[in-house]
Amino acid sequence: MGGFAGDLITALHNMNCFQELTLEGKIEIDRDLLVLQKDRKDMTIEDKDRYLDKHPIISCCDTKFALRHRNKTLAIKCDSKLVSDYLCKRYFQYHPRLQKQTSMEDYIKTFDKWNKFWPSKFKKTLDMYDIFDNKNFLDKLDVKMDEEKEALFERWRSINEKSFVVHKEIYDQ
Repeated sequence: MGGFAGDLITALHNMNCFQELTLEGKIEIDRDLLVLQKDRKDMTIEDKDRYLDKHPIISCCDTKFALRHRNKTLAIKCDSKLVSDYLCKRYFQYHPRLQKQTSMEDYIKTFDKWNKFWPSKFKKTLDMYDIFDNKNFLDKLDVKMDEEKEALFERWRSINEKSFVVHKEIYDQ
C-alpha cells in the first residue's frame, strides 16, 4: 500500500536520495529507489533481490517481497482512522493513475484491510497515527537525526498539517 509518507521516511533514513519537497508537501526521491513502488510482474524475485542489494534503502509497496525481508523492512502503518483516511486521500491526489483503477473509497477500504493484516508480520513497524501531534515523532525512527533531517521533517509536517486540519474539521462533522 502506498500513501503513508514512505518517501519522507526513506529520505530521513538516507538524505542522499532526497530531491525536493514540493509546494504541495510531497517528497520527491531518487527515481531509482521507486522501482518496487509499482507492481513489477516483469521482475522475478531474484531480480528484486539484486535490485535491493544495490541500494542501502528503497521505498517499496510490494508487500510480498517486503515480507521476504521482514527482519530488515520497516512497515509503515496507521492505526488512526482519521489520519489514515487523510493519508489515503493525499496519496490518491498525488497519483492520478490510481484514479483510473479504483475509487478513493475503495482505496481507503483496501488500506484498512491491509493495515489490519500485514503490519504484524514485520519485525519493525512505524505507526503514523501521531505524525501531526507528536513533537517527538522522529524519536520513533531508528535513525540518527541531524539538523537537515529535522528541518525537512518539520517543513513536510508544516505543509501537510494545513490540509490535515481541513480534513479533520470535515471528518469531525
